[in-house]
Amino acid sequence: MEQKNNSDHVLNTVRSIVYHLNDVNWVKMTQKMMALPINNVKLLDDITNIIFDRALKRQNYTHIYAQMCARLINDSKFNNLIATNTEITFQKVLLKKCHDVFYSNYQEELNKLKDTMKNVNMVPKKCLSGVLNNFLFDFQKRSICNCRFIGELFKNGAFPEKYILKCIGDLGKEKNDNNYELQMHCLCIILQSVGLILSKTSYDLNKKINKLVSSMENHGMSSTLKCLIKKLKIMNSKGWMDEEPVKFAGTNYNAYRDLPPHMQMVYRVRSKKIMSDWAYDESHDHRLNVVNNYKIEVRSNIPPKL
Repeated sequence: MEQKNNSDHVLNTVRSIVYHLNDVNWVKMTQKMMALPINNVKLLDDITNIIFDRALKRQNYTHIYAQMCARLINDSKFNNLIATNTEITFQKVLLKKCHDVFYSNYQEELNKLKDTMKNVNMVPKKCLSGVLNNFLFDFQKRSICNCRFIGELFKNGAFPEKYILKCIGDLGKEKNDNNYELQMHCLCIILQSVGLILSKTSYDLNKKINKLVSSMENHGMSSTLKCLIKKLKIMNSKGWMDEEPVKFAGTNYNAYRDLPPHMQMVYRVRSKKIMSDWAYDESHDHRLNVVNNYKIEVRSNIPPKL
């Protein structure tokens, strides 16, 4: 009971720290975080969850959370508090959470949502539309903020180069699905953050930027994404010294309901398409069941051969 109370006190302290973190107090708050008594893996995981979730929700302060995480990773005392398992470190736990969000499968999460909705008694069109709008917004926002956080971690030396290169490579792969544009936005966000550092290595940024520029010929690409790619092209030509924040429409809003009407329309149109596809799949399954049941009935009425 005493250990649980101590853990609750530590977690409450962590929440107070990360919820009020800003450009002025982050150094003092980080020192306060380093002094916390962390004596088990479960507590470390809970602490990392709080920091990570808050970093993705406060996208305008992502760089501050990344700086704090870098200090915690490089502090030997903070990482040696868990005597029971020396293989577990704050950096490994944090990178695992970044990895899970980065490689989260949009279609799988959408299918889980559909299964959940089937088990809930709701008015289909009215309620489902709102749920889908929120799902689309939250998935997009979380993916983009995670990429921004990854880029900031790399800039602060807290995210290994081989992992950032893998992220860039995976985002650069062409996919024929509805999530391709989000994928390109995430790639722009990461390149904007890490371009200055990678430009000083042997990594060929020109090839990656040229591929993005050539993709602008896609007539289905939004004007927002085209502007981001043009911005990256200019930054690359200037040696990545002009690091103005690359923004994605909607990321500066915390919830779908806060979006201006013209931005909400983007999510409503897409959710209606999902709903129509969903209805088609269900009607197809229903027709298939009717046909199969009819075949079974016909077969059961066939007289046996003599």
